[in-house]
Amino acid sequence: MTSDFVLIGAGPTGCALGAYLARGGSTVTLVESVEFPDSVVGESMLPCARIVFDELGLDTTGFLVKHGAVFCQSGESVRFDFADAEDPVYTHAWQVQREVFDLRWRQVAVSSGCTIQYAKVTGADIGTGTVQTTAGDLRAGRVVDTGGRTMWLSQKLGLRVADPRLKNSAVGTRMRGVKQIGRDEPGDITICCIPGGWIWIIPFGGGMASVGVVMSPTCPLRGSSEDRFNGAMALSPDAWSRLQDAERILPFRGLQDFTASSSTFHGEGFALCGDAATFIDPVFSSGVLLGLCGARSLAAALLHDSPSGLNAWEQAYREGAGVFRKVIDHWYTGDFMAVALAPAHRQKPYYRRGIVSLLAGDVYNPARTSPRRMADRMGELAGMLRGEKNA
Repeated sequence: MTSDFVLIGAGPTGCALGAYLARGGSTVTLVESVEFPDSVVGESMLPCARIVFDELGLDTTGFLVKHGAVFCQSGESVRFDFADAEDPVYTHAWQVQREVFDLRWRQVAVSSGCTIQYAKVTGADIGTGTVQTTAGDLRAGRVVDTGGRTMWLSQKLGLRVADPRLKNSAVGTRMRGVKQIGRDEPGDITICCIPGGWIWIIPFGGGMASVGVVMSPTCPLRGSSEDRFNGAMALSPDAWSRLQDAERILPFRGLQDFTASSSTFHGEGFALCGDAATFIDPVFSSGVLLGLCGARSLAAALLHDSPSGLNAWEQAYREGAGVFRKVIDHWYTGDFMAVALAPAHRQKPYYRRGIVSLLAGDVYNPARTSPRRMADRMGELAGMLRGEKNA
């Protein structure tokens, strides 16, 4: 089978890219190894991804609406509402069960004219545009890896670069009987700080939630997945108050050393998009947003078949991800929470606008200056606040 594009992976990034390309007149084949998507992590959407949802007509029926995020540390908490962003266009997103969400994206791709081949990729020859699969060879003018954080093609081409600082691990599951308390509003994601890490609680409604813990090398938790998960809950009264009556309903799943990027996102005959190009720590739920926005702009560059357009796409893609990456560093030094929990009289308006705009994912609109200003100044602001507190 020969197509204009073969995309490796039919997750949200691949399906969005395929839909844009097919609607632009290209023939597209997506190769996917799993016919029925699994309940993977990455369930919390950001409002600024909605431009892709709306343009491609994704059905969001039944997903829990998300209006904001709550951050907790040592009994203190702060809630950020997306309506407080800098000139917000979208003021809500959704919490999604990925096994449902991903199937809906496949429906978008197929209805747009894409073909999905369920098979396992066994090899690729980029020079000839050939992708070897268990169902036979596929050929294309360009091969794009949209297959997620395994970064299969990036590794095959020797492009994957591990992050030198964020060598983190994670353990996640789903639970039933989860409470929302205090500042929580229905649909809010809750992030609870622990030494050297953090806990996520992503509600789906009816007391069901995705729950997990991310641990840096400085985190004291050791042992099995269950030991580390239970230990994290014991370290966080904020999480325990929400989870003490909950029961686990799925097995634990672990990830290791997941933050990585690629030395280039495109070359002769290939491109990388979404987590297959770069994956950063998920504390701000940026993964799906980066993948969808990256797919939208990559499709435009590919349809124009311009090397300069691809270079501009990669530069813009890296810059948007880089805003999140800067603030993630501030998260692990404690700067983010120092600014977020500052007394109201010390929070200048652009503090809050910058944080909320970042949490909403507004990193690809050059007219939005507050997320970048906050990313650049967060360490300075946190230092000033700590100095005042200790004076």
